[in-house]
Amino acid sequence: MTQNLKPKICILVDALSTGGAEKAASILSILLSNDGYLVSIISLRDNITYSYKGTLFNLGENEPSLKALKQIQKTIKLRQAIRHINPHFIIDYRMRNRFLMEFILYQYIFRSYTNKIIYRINSFNIDWHIPKGSYFKNKYKKEKLVAVSLDIKKELENKYNFNNVTYIPNTFSVTNNNQQSNNTIACENYILAIGSLRNKTKQFDKLIATYAQSILKSKGYKLYILGDGYDKTTLQTQINNLKLQQDVVLLGYKKQIFNYIKQARYVVLCSKVEGFPNVLLEALSLNTPVVSFNCKSGPSEMVVDKQNGLLVKDQDFKALKTAMETLILDEALYMHCKSNTDLTLHKFRANTILNTWKQLFV
Repeated sequence: MTQNLKPKICILVDALSTGGAEKAASILSILLSNDGYLVSIISLRDNITYSYKGTLFNLGENEPSLKALKQIQKTIKLRQAIRHINPHFIIDYRMRNRFLMEFILYQYIFRSYTNKIIYRINSFNIDWHIPKGSYFKNKYKKEKLVAVSLDIKKELENKYNFNNVTYIPNTFSVTNNNQQSNNTIACENYILAIGSLRNKTKQFDKLIATYAQSILKSKGYKLYILGDGYDKTTLQTQINNLKLQQDVVLLGYKKQIFNYIKQARYVVLCSKVEGFPNVLLEALSLNTPVVSFNCKSGPSEMVVDKQNGLLVKDQDFKALKTAMETLILDEALYMHCKSNTDLTLHKFRANTILNTWKQLFV
């Protein structure tokens, strides 16, 4: 099939920065463009840091300050952009938890694209992506749904009786191959956590407390945290109160993170809930072992306990502390995990993921 015969794909995102879903959208735009698809990306916010390919419609530029006017203007601009693109398929990565807003968007825009929308469910908290009530559940039964993890797929099928769900996890190769960093790390001995600084979901406050109770500081290992967000000031206050200013470092948001990952002893994840945590996949693809809660959802699809990292009982911070210490103290186990970081990567390679997406464009 020649390039101009392939479907036109519109990727709809809240932004192209900071989040895992947003990163997955940017990677997909590159994969599809490289395969000859005509890709357009609509970003609702003027927050663009991830690499992408295709035509970008940045609806967040020159926004009015009045909230109501901003929403009206953005809705009109979204309709105009989609009509201009005239896509064969729309892949919707957005948060869709506001019933009234989604109702307006459906009636005003998306109703004309029934059977052309692919809704991606990015988190095990399904209500973030499917507005509550029977109205949208009935609508979603008529569209194609993509679950980013097997647990999410099972939840959609069991809880909502959906039979139109395709499992497509994230991939890693485009990001890792195309983003190189010149960042150098002054301290060689550190563990790394990555994510939005929101304690409600990422629980970095509990991670800092766990680190403080562990032997890591006495063994010369620091805790670096990459990311920005709502709880940054709270976390820095906690660090100051624990007198850990030299040992726990909030590095802020970094566009290029791969040197940080490659030079870490391991990457740790202690989230309350996830969808498919990219950070684990990125770490393993860069030959860095991981320590992760077996939370809903995603970690168990990537991490094989004591093979490429340690998979910890969900929300057991005492067990997490033990695991964090184990990958410092047990050198033989650490080296075994490090030598097997590619154990599960075959399932998430770019060609595999791309081919699954392409099967939906029919």
